[in-house]
Amino acid sequence: MRNMKQLFLRSILTIAAGMLLSYSPQVRGDDVVYWDSDGGFNPQVVVISPGETVYWLNIDEFFPVQVTSDVPFGDPNYFLFLLAGYGEGYGVTFNNPGTFGYHSDSGEQGFVLVNVPPVVTITNPANNAVFPDLATFTIEAEATETADDIVVDVEFLLGTNVGTNSIVDDSTAPFSASVTNLAVGTYTLIAIATDSYSATATNAITITVGSQALIVLSAPRLAGNQFLFDATRLTIGKTNVVQTSTDCTNWNSINTNVATAISATITNTTAPGVHFYRMAQLP
Repeated sequence: MRNMKQLFLRSILTIAAGMLLSYSPQVRGDDVVYWDSDGGFNPQVVVISPGETVYWLNIDEFFPVQVTSDVPFGDPNYFLFLLAGYGEGYGVTFNNPGTFGYHSDSGEQGFVLVNVPPVVTITNPANNAVFPDLATFTIEAEATETADDIVVDVEFLLGTNVGTNSIVDDSTAPFSASVTNLAVGTYTLIAIATDSYSATATNAITITVGSQALIVLSAPRLAGNQFLFDATRLTIGKTNVVQTSTDCTNWNSINTNVATAISATITNTTAPGVHFYRMAQLP
């Protein structure tokens, strides 16, 4: 049997410090830690993100519990509270990443792990990139974590107007996925990074695959410092994108226009080296 006099004195001191709170928390899954004298803290380890709150709830019908953090008094992450009876709870918000241990007055241990989610960025293709029909390319993403955590995988998804499909889960950096024979349309490319504590981060871009089967490029020529060529078989009212490349792999958009006739002359400033051109009609 516990020394009830000592418990009473602890209660008085805690109330005097203004740290006692009678509270009925909203139950939020693993963000709630339950305590009773038989099982201690359950769960013993809670994983949250910075700025989230952990709630402790006393479910013991007979005993109070005092919870004290393991950091020294005066530390910004120090906390101390008493749950004097069954159903009483207390919440602590954790703003700083790290692992924060705590204990009860009867010796049970617990830990709060404040985990910073990963960061993920799609590096290829570029946002709003335009590809010709039956596009084939590689999606590439960079994912980073804090020093005490790792990225365990990056899932790549392809979104269309009828839903989203998973392409691949890549568990090894550099993270990438292959897309082949993508038909005409506008797509969302999504990368979801997951770390070893199951925190996630998402990055998404939009690409367009346009039809260029009917467009014919001809008559390349120079006029002063301008390079010109003709485009025929255009569809009036449709938007076309002109792209250039030095290696036929990495393409940059240089001109976007709406066709007002079935043919047009495209003008571009000359540049050193060999350049390739293509023109795609957007859906």
